Amino acid sequence: MSVVCKVSVLVPVYNVKEYLRQCLDSLAAQTLDGIEFICIDDGSTDGCSEILDAYAEKDERFRVIHKENSGYGASMNVGLRAARGEYIGIVESDDFADAEMFAALYDVAKLQDAEVVRSNFWDTAETRSTFHEALSGHPYEQIFCPMECNPKLLLALPNIWSAIYRRTFLFEHGIWFHETLGASFQDLSFSFLVISSAQRYFLVRGAYLHYRVDNPNSSVHSKGKIFCVSDEYEYMEEFLRKHKRSASQHRWAARLFFQHILANESRIAPEWLGRYWERAIRQLMQAHRDGYFEHELVYHPEEWVVQRVSCQQQKTLAALGCWLRLQNATHVYLYGAGKVAKQMLEVMKRHSIVPSGFLVSQRAGNADEVDGIPVRTMAGTTVNHEHDIIVIAVTPRKPDVQQEIFFQLERSGYRNVIVLTKELQEALA
Repeated sequence: MSVVCKVSVLVPVYNVKEYLRQCLDSLAAQTLDGIEFICIDDGSTDGCSEILDAYAEKDERFRVIHKENSGYGASMNVGLRAARGEYIGIVESDDFADAEMFAALYDVAKLQDAEVVRSNFWDTAETRSTFHEALSGHPYEQIFCPMECNPKLLLALPNIWSAIYRRTFLFEHGIWFHETLGASFQDLSFSFLVISSAQRYFLVRGAYLHYRVDNPNSSVHSKGKIFCVSDEYEYMEEFLRKHKRSASQHRWAARLFFQHILANESRIAPEWLGRYWERAIRQLMQAHRDGYFEHELVYHPEEWVVQRVSCQQQKTLAALGCWLRLQNATHVYLYGAGKVAKQMLEVMKRHSIVPSGFLVSQRAGNADEVDGIPVRTMAGTTVNHEHDIIVIAVTPRKPDVQQEIFFQLERSGYRNVIVLTKELQEALA
C-alpha cells in the first residue's frame, strides 16, 4: 500500500553547486513520512543536474525535472503542477532545513485545519545561525484571517520558504508565481496573493529553515533588476482586479509596493535610478487617482524624488543638480548645434527649459537657427559669466573635444559650464 503524499517540497535549482548537497542532505533527513522533493533544474550549467540525478537514483522521494532556463517563477509553477502532496513546501537550493521542519509544520496544519502554516527562520552564514523573528508583532498560535484581523502581515518580510500551503487552497484561488526572468522578487507577489486570499492562517514562533545570507550569487545582491518590483506590483493588481477584490486590498498592495520600491532603491545602478523612479511614480500616481494611495510624493513628486535619490547616489545627484541649475538659470546656452545638441534641446523642452541660443565656434556650415532658437558664435553673443549656463553638447564619444572646449571657456572666465558626458546625458534623459 502506497503512502499518502502529505507534503511536496519544491526545490528550484540554478547553478548552486557549492551549496546544493547540504540542501539535499537536509531534505533526505526529513522525519515526515509521505513527503516528496520536486527538484526543478532550471538549465543549470555547473554540475547541479548530475548531483540531482544522483540523489534521485538512490532516494525515490526525490523527483527531478530538467528544463531550459526560464526563471524562478516558471520553475516554481512547473513544480506546483507536478506536486501530489496535500501541502506545498519550498526550500531554496542554497538553504537547508532542520530534520523535523515539515513534520512539525504538517502536524500543526492538520491539527488547526490551516490553509497556511508559517514559521520564523534562521539567518545562516558559514557555520553560524541567528534566529530571525520575521513574524514579531503578529499573532502566534491561533487561526486567523489576515485581511480581517491582521492585514499588516502583508508588509512583513515575504519568507515564503518557511511555510507550507494547502495545495487545493492555492489552486482554488488561482495563486501562481509570476513568470518573469531570473529570481526577481516573485516571492513578493506570491506572498501577497496568499495572505490576501487566506481565511485560515497560522503562525508558529519557532524556526526550522536556515536562510543563507552569505551566498554572493544570491538574487538579493543583484543590482540589475530595475523594474522587478514594479512588475510584481502590476501582477498583484492584475490578480486583485481579476478576482474583484476590495478597495482595501488594493490600498495594501500600493502600500506594499511603495515599501519595497524604497527598500530596493539602493540596489539600482545610479544611471538607472531616474527610470526606476519614473515608472514607480507613474504607478503610484495611478493608484492615487484610483483612491488607493495617499502620500506627499503624489503632490510633489519631483521634489520628493530629488530628496530621496540625492541621498543615495552621487551620479544621479549630479544629474538632478544639473536640472535644478538649468531650471534656475537666467539663460542657458547649448555649445554645439549638431545631433547631440538637438537631442538635448528636446530633453530640455520636455522639462519646460528653452535655451537662449546655440553657440558654435564658427558660423560656416551652421544654420541661422534651430527650431526657432538662434545659432551664434561666442563672439556674437553676450553671455553673463556669473549667472548664465553653458552646456557643452557635442558628442560624448569625443571627450578630448569636450575637454578642450571646457578649458577654452574656463580661460575666458566662464564658471557655469556643464559638460554633457555620456553618463550625464543618459541620466538627464
